[in-house]
Amino acid sequence: MLRNIYGPLSGGLMQEMVIDIISNNLANTNTTAFKADEISFSEIHPDPWSNYSSPHPPALPKQDLDFSQPLVGNEMSYVGLSEIKTAHTQGPLQKTSNSSDMALEGDGYFEVSTPFGERVTRDGSFSVNKDGFLVTKNGYIVQGEKGPVTGLRLGALKVLPTGEIYSDNNFIDKMKVINFKDKTMLERLGQNLWIHNGSPENKIAFKGLVQQGYLEGSNVNPMKNLTNLIVAHRAYEALQKAVKAHDECAQRANKISEI
Repeated sequence: MLRNIYGPLSGGLMQEMVIDIISNNLANTNTTAFKADEISFSEIHPDPWSNYSSPHPPALPKQDLDFSQPLVGNEMSYVGLSEIKTAHTQGPLQKTSNSSDMALEGDGYFEVSTPFGERVTRDGSFSVNKDGFLVTKNGYIVQGEKGPVTGLRLGALKVLPTGEIYSDNNFIDKMKVINFKDKTMLERLGQNLWIHNGSPENKIAFKGLVQQGYLEGSNVNPMKNLTNLIVAHRAYEALQKAVKAHDECAQRANKISEI
């Protein structure tokens, strides 16, 4: 009887993950350059025999049968997590007219230096600090091809679409923008940062444009996510009722056996 509970129970647990992910997407609808997450599932089919270990000779008296032939297969079908994937599609560009704001048009990421090492971000809401460094809103230094971008004066900052940086008409550096062949190697961190967990060969040249005075918006589709959230809630409630129904059946069966 318990086997009948495992199917809807596994589905309910997966729907909880769906609700968490969609809720996080909706909460970041207005977060600069936020990338929405997507989740997918797979059915785990019954497979009671193929994963069992090779048969052993008959067990000796008083020998633990689990030791001689452990049961590692499954005899039921249930829902399992397939993957959680981030949609790295570009969000809409929003004009701010702030000379230190930058947005990337095309696939790529700004490189910034943190106390924990190099990180990348699509969030170009930069500023010039008192020491003339170009920094993120959390104070991390933005990197150029020659190193930290410094020697700037906010009122005289100019960035060309090619990424070249000028201050008072003097060439400073070129923005270090990195693209990646396989974006699944990027792991989301806090503060709108990403860490690259792949090999150096996964890094490729950026072929897009740097737009000064713009910020990239979130790529979350609010209507689509809200609709999916309602569907997930209804699915969760239906699965919850199924678990409850099987549990009540089991209780009644136990009472019958006691008669």
